[in-house]
Amino acid sequence: MKSKLKRAVEARSVGTQQADDGGDAVGSFRFAADFPGFAGHFPAYPVLPAVVQVLTAQVVVEQLLGRPLIMRRLERAKFLKQVRPGQTLQVVCRERQSGGRRVWDARLTADGEPAATFWMTLAEENEG
Repeated sequence: MKSKLKRAVEARSVGTQQADDGGDAVGSFRFAADFPGFAGHFPAYPVLPAVVQVLTAQVVVEQLLGRPLIMRRLERAKFLKQVRPGQTLQVVCRERQSGGRRVWDARLTADGEPAATFWMTLAEENEG
């Protein structure tokens, strides 16, 4: 079952998630000031929480693969720029193998400037 937050993130997609010519999963999102993820983060100065940024990358991969996934591990997360209401967040994820597991390298930009980078290990519900 999808969480309310995941459904809200999916609804903010402004570009179809797809694979580009290099095989990267690509998607774009725009979060207005009324997006529920901004609530309380921070009053009078809304900033998109890191957890929502990670969730956008997971949504891009799920839509590319056509199935829901579970976050198993997040590594090397660096949040470089505050993402504010109204900015376009572009998400690019590239799949690779690392130690026998499937890892997605994620790069996020906000209005064309680097916003975050991290590695995600995603799995199907029935995978260990």
